[in-house]
Amino acid sequence: MSDTAPATGGRVTASSYLDGEWHRLHPATPLLRGGILILALLTYLAARERDQVFNLVFHLGDQDDGDPVSALQRHGLVGAASLVLLGVVLIAVVGFWLSWRTSEFRIADGHVTARHGILLRTTRTARLDRVQGVTIGRPLLARLLGAARIELDVAGQNANVRLEYLSYAAAESLRLDVLHLASGLRHPTVGSDEPAARIEDEPGVGLLAIGPARAIGAVLLSESTVVLLLVLFVGIPVLVAFTSPAAAVSILPVLIGSVTVAARRIGRNLRYTIVGTTDGVRVGAGLLSTSNEAVPPGRVHAIRIEQPLLWRPAGWWRVAVNRAGRIQGRRNNDLERAIAPIAKRAEVQALLPYLIPDLTERMELIEQGLTGSKAGEFVPAPGRAAWLRPFAWRRTGFALTGGALLMRGGWLHRHLTLVPQARVQSVSLQQGPAGRLLGVATVEVHTVHGQIHGRMELVDAERAVRLFRELAEAGQRAREVDRAHRWNAHRSDAPRVAASPGPAPA
Repeated sequence: MSDTAPATGGRVTASSYLDGEWHRLHPATPLLRGGILILALLTYLAARERDQVFNLVFHLGDQDDGDPVSALQRHGLVGAASLVLLGVVLIAVVGFWLSWRTSEFRIADGHVTARHGILLRTTRTARLDRVQGVTIGRPLLARLLGAARIELDVAGQNANVRLEYLSYAAAESLRLDVLHLASGLRHPTVGSDEPAARIEDEPGVGLLAIGPARAIGAVLLSESTVVLLLVLFVGIPVLVAFTSPAAAVSILPVLIGSVTVAARRIGRNLRYTIVGTTDGVRVGAGLLSTSNEAVPPGRVHAIRIEQPLLWRPAGWWRVAVNRAGRIQGRRNNDLERAIAPIAKRAEVQALLPYLIPDLTERMELIEQGLTGSKAGEFVPAPGRAAWLRPFAWRRTGFALTGGALLMRGGWLHRHLTLVPQARVQSVSLQQGPAGRLLGVATVEVHTVHGQIHGRMELVDAERAVRLFRELAEAGQRAREVDRAHRWNAHRSDAPRVAASPGPAPA
C-alpha cells in the first residue's frame, strides 16, 4: 500500500502509479465528497434545536432563562456535556479517517481499479484500451485545498471510473500514466530489473482560446436571442394590445429562463481552451470550478462542423464529436455537444488533424466541405434532387478519402460531417417513394450512438449502390490497418525513459 504521490516540477512526469500497488486518495477526500455539507447541516440543526437536544440528552427540564448552557452549569453537567461533544467529534474524525483509509486505486494488468466504502464496498474497473478520455475536475473548494478529481471516461453505459480526490499534481501525473499506457507505450513490469519509466509531458500547441468578446457575441448572434427579441418587441406588445397588460406578466418566466440560459452559455465558454498534444487534445474550461479533459486520438467516431447563418459574418463554426459511452453516461457534459463551441475556420482546420490524424494532408478537401458549393473532389447530388432540396442541393455531396468519409450540406445552416472509416460499424441503403421517382437514395453509416448521424441524402441511386459496397470494403480495410487507438504503439522513439527519482510525499 502506498500513500505517496509523484514529485513534479515544471513538467509533469509519469509512472509513479505503475507499480501495481494500491494507492490512497487525498486526505481531504471525505470532506470534499460531502463531509463539509454534512457537518454544516448538523451544526445548523444543533443550533436551531439546541434546547430540545439538551433536554433529550441531559433531562434538564424547564429552563427559566431559556439558555441550556446556564442550565448545564446549574446542574453541574458541563463536564458531561464536554465529553459528549468530544465523543461526537471523535466519531466524526474516525469515520472520515476510515473513509479515507478504505478509498484506494491501482493500475495493474491493463486495468485501473478503484474501490471505496467502509461497510459496503464498491469496486469499479476500467480497461485501459477502452478509455475514451480522462477528465480532471477542480471544484472551487477542491482548488482551495490543492485537490482535484479525475474521471476516466470508459466506453459503455455508466462505466466511468472516478477518483475523488487526489492532489492536483498527482492527478496530472496519473492522467499521463493512463494516456501513455492506453496509447501502447510499454512500462517495465513489476519486479523487473529495468528502471521505472519516467515519461515527460511535452508542452502542447494552443489551438483555441475563447475570449469574452467571442463568448458574448456567439450568444447574441444565436437563434435563441432572435426568439427573445421577437417576444420582447412583438409578443408582449401584441398581448398588451389585444388582451390586457397583466397578460404580459405570463411571459416573465420565459424571459427569466432565457436570460439564465444565455448567461450559463456565456460562462461555460469563458476561459475555454483547446491544446493539442501528442496524446490528442486537452479541453479546459471554467472560471471558479474548472475542468480539463484529455481526448486521445482514435476515440472520436464522428465529427460535425456547422455554421449557423448568423455566425457567417463573424466566420465562427461549432465542432461536435461522437465518442463511445458519453451520451448515455451520467454526466452527458457539454463537451459531447461541442468540443469547440466557437471556433474560427483556421482554428477548426488546426484542430481536425488531432481528432482524425488521417486528415492531416487533406485541408483543401476540408475547405471545400466547409464553404464550397461546387463539386471539386465531392460527388454532388444530381440536378433532379432540386425538387427535394431547391436551395441546398448544390452543396449536398460526399467525398471518400483513404481514411474518412466526408458529407457536406446545408444552405442557410452549413454543415460538414466526418466519419473515420475505421469507426464505421455498419452501412445501410434506403430509398423512399420520392427517391425512387427521382432516382436518388440515402446512404447511412452507423457509428456509436450519439448526436451525429452519418446520413448522406440525395445520392444518385446507381452511385449509392456502388458507395454502399465501397464503404463496406473500405471500412474493413481501414480497421485492419488502423492504429489510431494505439497511437504510440509503433513509435520508434517510445518510450522516452529515464531513471525515476522515486516518489515523494503528496
